[in-house]
Amino acid sequence: MRCYCYCSCQGVEKLQYLKSIGADHVIDSSKENVIESAKSFLKASGLKGVDVLYDPVGGKLTQDSLKLLNWGAHILLIGFASGDIPVIRANIALIKNWTIHGLYWGSYLTHRPAVLIDSLNELLSWLSKGLITVKLSHTYRLAEAHLAFADLRDRKAVGKVMIVMGSSAKSRL
Repeated sequence: MRCYCYCSCQGVEKLQYLKSIGADHVIDSSKENVIESAKSFLKASGLKGVDVLYDPVGGKLTQDSLKLLNWGAHILLIGFASGDIPVIRANIALIKNWTIHGLYWGSYLTHRPAVLIDSLNELLSWLSKGLITVKLSHTYRLAEAHLAFADLRDRKAVGKVMIVMGSSAKSRL
């Protein structure tokens, strides 16, 4: 079974990065209609729709993306970066046999701390073995934290932004 990935973002650098890590189709959401572009990609790939929707954005993009889902699809909600919480109608989820998974990782600290600790240890193990990597966009000193937050707000980061403590930190890599 082949897993296809389409991603939307804004900016040439982000699009190139997503392609470099294996995204099958990237969409510049500032220039293209995300849903129409995704539909064209699905059709060209011989696919009827999407089986898994991974959604960190929420809002209108989630609402529109629901139109792409196959019967029996899984929806993974992990956040609402758009600031808008989407509404997924229960009757549609029932008719389409969708499974909706909400994942708020931070709540594991309260409800299942052992799961959180185990998952963090596993991730750190994968990182130390080189099985996963972290794309570091910019590094700032603590005194430059406002610049780090500005990069995030202005969508300039391609990967993670790191704030480093101590005098040996290099400014903006």
